[in-house]
Amino acid sequence: MLEFPKSDRTVRVRMVDTTTLMTVWSQVLIQPVQPGHEILNLTDVAFLIENEASGQQVMFDLGSRKDYWNLPAVVRQHFDESMASVRVDKDVTEVLSESGISLSDIGSVVWSHYHWDHIGNMALFPSSTSLVIGPGFKEQPGLLPGYPDAINSPVPKDAFSGREVIEPDFANGLTIGGFRAHDFFGDGSFYLLDTPGHCVGHLCGLARTTEDTFLLLGGDICHFAGVVRPNTSLPFPAQIPTEALDKDPVFPIPCPCSLFTSCHPIATVDQDKTPFYQVSSYEATAFTDPELSQRSVNKLLEFENSPDVLICIAHDCDLPQYLPTLNESPSSDLNAWKENGWKEKLRWGWVNELPRAGRPGRKPLVEGYWRDGKVWAEAIETLHRR
Repeated sequence: MLEFPKSDRTVRVRMVDTTTLMTVWSQVLIQPVQPGHEILNLTDVAFLIENEASGQQVMFDLGSRKDYWNLPAVVRQHFDESMASVRVDKDVTEVLSESGISLSDIGSVVWSHYHWDHIGNMALFPSSTSLVIGPGFKEQPGLLPGYPDAINSPVPKDAFSGREVIEPDFANGLTIGGFRAHDFFGDGSFYLLDTPGHCVGHLCGLARTTEDTFLLLGGDICHFAGVVRPNTSLPFPAQIPTEALDKDPVFPIPCPCSLFTSCHPIATVDQDKTPFYQVSSYEATAFTDPELSQRSVNKLLEFENSPDVLICIAHDCDLPQYLPTLNESPSSDLNAWKENGWKEKLRWGWVNELPRAGRPGRKPLVEGYWRDGKVWAEAIETLHRR
């Protein structure tokens, strides 16, 4: 049974829509790939964490930098192998500033991991903002001191220049749900979880929103809700709730549960109780260790099945669709998620992405590579050449 350390301290959590829209080849992230679901629609969210007792503010992830064409060469040169399209309209720093939050008030930025669509443009923060990275990052060959000094590093040198880079200690024996845990503020309000597999140093966040409820900030522990749903404790319902369905889907629904279980790509006796996908282990996978990643996902199921935890995977398209964002409502937070019934509202939205009879579910969120608000015709050629 999932047990949490006791504390009466909480953090305020606000969600940032990083304005990133992507379509990614499914084989990079999930398996098995189904006809009609060869691409995944991805949005990208980050979180502003405020410890109200101390006044400290922390960002968990930064999404993508809007000038993604200036990313390190090793990242740019492989875009077309993993993504069909991408658009980024704003840096997270702009969203914060437009919402009345000074960058100098952000004491730390936590990277869930070092991939380009989570690290933003760290150089835009003042040197007083520390950078928190996961276990093993500093020792991983080829990452530091960053690009261009480390020519094959996927992270830019200017992210680290002049600022404190902190790798928290996970050696004190604290575990939550089978993951090593670090008490970030030292008061039980916010934990970092060591969730390995996707890449070296991958972290999740566990934010206490009331004394007994939590948000799990998932980063890229997985990329699609169908990797944890349905499951033994949360099987498909006989009918998908109408409020979870797109109002103008490509193919009309609601549909009974049997529609989805009949096309379940992982053949089992209890298909209505088996997650629709697993993390990708194809050659093209974005997971450094797919087997370890799947073990982390298996542990995640205990959090998913708890009525006191809402999982927020960074690329879940339903999060910015249904939950308040700092962009649109700077004063709105996620702390009353349980009271508002958001877990139930979000649970089955992902089925809108699934194919019907080999035909796509949702249309692509974006088409082509975008730059400065319009389609960038020379994108791939330019990204490879720079």
